[in-house]
Amino acid sequence: MANLTLAQIRLQLDQVASEYDARFAGQSRVSRDLNDLNSLVRRTQQLLQDLEKLPKSKDRAEVEQAARDAINLYDAERKEIMKARSLGPGFEEFSTLRGEANFIFSKYHRHFSGKARNTRDLGLLAEMIADLETVGESMNELAPELKGQPGVQEDLTLVADNLKMYRAEQAEIIEARAMGTDDEQASALAEVANAQFNLYEAHFAGKSRATRRPELLQRMIDNLTETLERMKALRTKGLRAEYNEQNIGIVEQSLGTYRSELAEIRKARQTTKITDLQGMLGGAANEVFEAYRKAFAGQDRRTRDLDLLTTICDQLGEIGKQMASLGAFEPTDQNSKNLQIVTDQRVLFEREYTMIEEARAQGIH
Repeated sequence: MANLTLAQIRLQLDQVASEYDARFAGQSRVSRDLNDLNSLVRRTQQLLQDLEKLPKSKDRAEVEQAARDAINLYDAERKEIMKARSLGPGFEEFSTLRGEANFIFSKYHRHFSGKARNTRDLGLLAEMIADLETVGESMNELAPELKGQPGVQEDLTLVADNLKMYRAEQAEIIEARAMGTDDEQASALAEVANAQFNLYEAHFAGKSRATRRPELLQRMIDNLTETLERMKALRTKGLRAEYNEQNIGIVEQSLGTYRSELAEIRKARQTTKITDLQGMLGGAANEVFEAYRKAFAGQDRRTRDLDLLTTICDQLGEIGKQMASLGAFEPTDQNSKNLQIVTDQRVLFEREYTMIEEARAQGIH
């Protein structure tokens, strides 16, 4: 077989590095497969041997150094994985909780950081606060047996600080919604309602009812009910704007549709076996992976749609949340495997969101 060219070796090294980034960078170490990491090391070592067959040059030396650096990185990661595993099941559970907290932090960044407060989703924020409270409580229960372990106290502090910030933001949003003229408040309420309509299109329209999370639609119904009450209050206060009257009618009609749909979703889930539902969620996850691949894989980051990526991140988060809940009720090997795949992809998608932001700020690919 003909020797590989320098360009081919460089390309294969890049491919190995991309696999490392996808499988290991930013992931929970206790859940990583050392066989995968060992495979990356072997492939890189083979490429080093291929390099030795080529004439010496400055370019070859640079590629050799990059390959050796990669092997050192992979070896260091292997040691960290083995160290994390040696700390026992308590540390493994804590690491999982750390990952869940990071997902909540990322969601806050995508939905609230730098956004107009009077149009933010209070129902979403309340759910995030409840989820982070649960994570924090579980972390604190594990903390005594992990005393002295690296990062534990820092993670506890980080969760507590973010909870404090989210609760303060909740109060600021409530206050912001009451500010401005009646027209400005009505306009903001229209935007709040439109956000719920967009959520319905992204998470429910055309989707299998059995794979939809009822709590999400209930949250949307609660949000719209409050929005409707505020729209009507502005009318009672004296606002005579045709657009507000039209919006009231649209929200009332949508609420009727959503309440009927919620009943159908609950009915569909009640008549579906848990193991079947777990499999259906795996299929739903594959659809999200495909949507990401079409819109983001290999594309110029400066041109990518962050709103679309937020939707994809949230869709996969909904699936992961259901997989975790169903797995706790009825564990299966396939669901556990699917949940790990979904979790890994969520880390990848959230990291891509950050990299797109950075690329836009720096004007790079």
